[in-house]
Amino acid sequence: PDEYYKLDRNYVRSVQKAGGIPVIMPAFSAGAEMRSFLDLLDGVLFTGGPDINPCRFDEKKHPKADLMHEDREKSDFLALREALRRDLPTLCICCGHQELNVALGGSLHQHVYDLPGVKQHSEGATHPVSLPGVSMTRDIVGVPTPTVNSWHHQAIHTLGRGLVVTAESPDGLIEGVESLDHRFMIGVQWHPERMQDDRRQQALFRALVAESRK
Repeated sequence: PDEYYKLDRNYVRSVQKAGGIPVIMPAFSAGAEMRSFLDLLDGVLFTGGPDINPCRFDEKKHPKADLMHEDREKSDFLALREALRRDLPTLCICCGHQELNVALGGSLHQHVYDLPGVKQHSEGATHPVSLPGVSMTRDIVGVPTPTVNSWHHQAIHTLGRGLVVTAESPDGLIEGVESLDHRFMIGVQWHPERMQDDRRQQALFRALVAESRK
């Protein structure tokens, strides 16, 4: 494993532009340490990353899966479950969006290209997503069919407890979720932090910071 922590600076920039103070979370192995760290925070952002170990949803590893380091995965799920318990304002991006679903008992498609009719969803491809009905995500983004980027080969399969779908791709993949049981618990499959010049996408970070100030 790497001997240092690293994070795409676009996450930091997006939080700063939204008026927040970003704090990079180290990997914790103990719940008590994690709880003490979260005492210092007003909101949480779960970022993109490698794939979740499918043992968390009772499946075997797909040959195409690239699993994240077990220390990060353990820490992420400790933090996410504590954020859910505390009802901390939380934005979950790409892998974080998938972690939210798995933490609430859902499962994943381990390789979306095994599914019939799935289009390109990797390497920065772009496509529209539909935001049907009423949701915080649609209210924040402000349009019903925004164009988003795409950097994933996995996607939500079965929904976790209390989650509702807020965004779908044209080929039927789940691209956004929210929790009905929390005040601000949003997941998006795309990477809004890589859309620095798109005010609608940056609005997700502004909403996270605004909710965290309450």
